[in-house]
Amino acid sequence: MLLKDKIRNLVRNFSPLTPEEVELIVEKTIVKEFKKGDILLRQGQIPTKCYMVVEGCVREYLIKDGEEKSTAFYTESETFTPQSEKGMPSIHYWECAEDCVLTVSTKSYEEELRKLLPRLEDVFRQIAIDKIYMAKIQWSEFVSSTPEERYLNLLKTRPNLFNRIPHYQIASYLGMKPQSLSRIRKRIAN
Repeated sequence: MLLKDKIRNLVRNFSPLTPEEVELIVEKTIVKEFKKGDILLRQGQIPTKCYMVVEGCVREYLIKDGEEKSTAFYTESETFTPQSEKGMPSIHYWECAEDCVLTVSTKSYEEELRKLLPRLEDVFRQIAIDKIYMAKIQWSEFVSSTPEERYLNLLKTRPNLFNRIPHYQIASYLGMKPQSLSRIRKRIAN
């Protein structure tokens, strides 16, 4: 599938847009390729860009007590944006976990799109509301579940991560040590 077709399909998922609106967004979209290991954002930097994954996987993590703690994985069709628009430095790193093709937008790019398509304001707002709602559900599930339940839930909801991400990073994301993840996997396999 051609890259523009992939972007077109992703844009169609966000809201009922007219074919003309979809085409305008596709034509204005900035797409960049990144290599595995490329850092998109470092802790302490002020985030200025928003991304959507067209191909690949991006890992979000922070460093606590000298240890990397994975906090999110973004894969195809997922967006990730700065946590604060007030110019606050990031506490996270964003790293390409695989070779990636990402759309890249800035505040000025989004303002330009909003001028061309004023109803995008409602689309962007709904995306933000949906992300907040999903984050709340995921956090509630995370804090109320055992490590084994967290593993099983991730296996059910995002099985492809296990073939794309090193298991020690998945263990960190699930809030456990790699040895604990290994024991859980072995117990379930038996």
